Formats: sequence, C-alpha cells, structure tokens
Amino acid sequence: MKVQTKKLTTAAVCTALAVIMCAMTAYLPLSFMPLFIAAFCIFTACKRGSVPYGILCAIASAGLMFLMSGLSVKWLIFVIVFMPYGIVTAFIDKLGYFKVKTAVIRAILAIAYFNLTVGIVYLIVINATVGLDINVTDWVSTLGGYAVFAVVATVVLVPLDVVFCVLSDTVLKKIPARLSKAEILKNKKSPESAARKTDEPEYDIFGYEIKKDNDADKDKRE
Repeated sequence: MKVQTKKLTTAAVCTALAVIMCAMTAYLPLSFMPLFIAAFCIFTACKRGSVPYGILCAIASAGLMFLMSGLSVKWLIFVIVFMPYGIVTAFIDKLGYFKVKTAVIRAILAIAYFNLTVGIVYLIVINATVGLDINVTDWVSTLGGYAVFAVVATVVLVPLDVVFCVLSDTVLKKIPARLSKAEILKNKKSPESAARKTDEPEYDIFGYEIKKDNDADKDKRE
C-alpha cells in the first residue's frame, strides 16, 4: 500500500507540473516548448508511477487545458502530438541515442511519429476552416504546402526527441524506481543480491572502510 501511495504521489506531482505547462501555453504567447515539458511529465508519471497513472495524468492535463484554451490549435497539438508522445516514449525508452543501432531505430520511429501526428493536425485544421473567411489552404500553398511543414516538423521535433531521451535518462536516475514488497523480498533471497551484499564494502560513521574478517586475517598473516 505504501508503494502505491508513493506512485500516486509521484503521478500527482507530474500532473500538477503538466497542467502548469499547459496553462502557460494557453494563456501566454509561447510556442510548443511548455507542451514538450508537459509530455515529459506524462512520461515520468508512466515510468515512476505506472502507465495507468500516466494516462490519467495525460487526460487531466488535456481536460484542464481545454477548459483554459478551448478547441484551439495549441490544444490539438497537445492532444494529438505531445500527449501521446509522453505515453509512447515510456514503452521505447530503452531505445536511446547512445548506441548506433538503437539511435537509428529511435530516429526512424521519431520521424514517422511526428510526421504522422503533425499531418493529422494539418488535416483537421484544413478541414475545420473550410468556408471561413481565412483560406488556410491557400495560405499553406503559398508557404510550399504540407511538405514544408513535414520538413520543419522533422528538423525541429526530432532533435527535441534527442534532448528528451538524454533528459529522461538523467531524471530517471535521480528518481529511482520504487519496488514493491514482493520485489524487495525476491531481491533479498536471490543469490546474486547476496553476492553483491558480500562484496560491497561497509563504512563506519567517519567514512573509513570497515575491514571484514578475511581482510583482518590477511593483515595478521602479513
């Protein structure tokens, strides 16, 4: 029960931070960077809470942002691009950019994901503005069409995925996973953990290493 409480607390903190990022995007003339941080909060809730907690964090963030911004382009970008991104990355976090093979796979997945989701936002905006005074289709055509948006999404968002990967590796080390009581007992009973415990040095209150019996006998022999 204590472990579940800690997971719930972690998810609640992540949700609060994600909502703050969404509020900043809704009320301030900012770009999508706060939404990127909100996606990272959702990712953290998934990894240090659980995936259901991460999904609840995403739903709460999206719902509160809708109340603040309404059916806006910013809200669509969060719901379609960044909110699922925070959940999806929780399943592929082992595919980092620290090795060539995993880096290539992660880059391909990132390019495919961002182009797909940005394309969905593009289609929704184009179809939703049909019949309005502002002809979005003509405006996009003057910029070079969707191909330009796809290139921009790839050039901007894929490097952000690299930053996301490095940031997640750093933060998750600072927030260690909390094991359940069953997992703790299992680790204590395993021979590997016993061997590690035997090999690990012990220190006194002054920071000096405590010599074990084997070390003491060795010193006497010498």
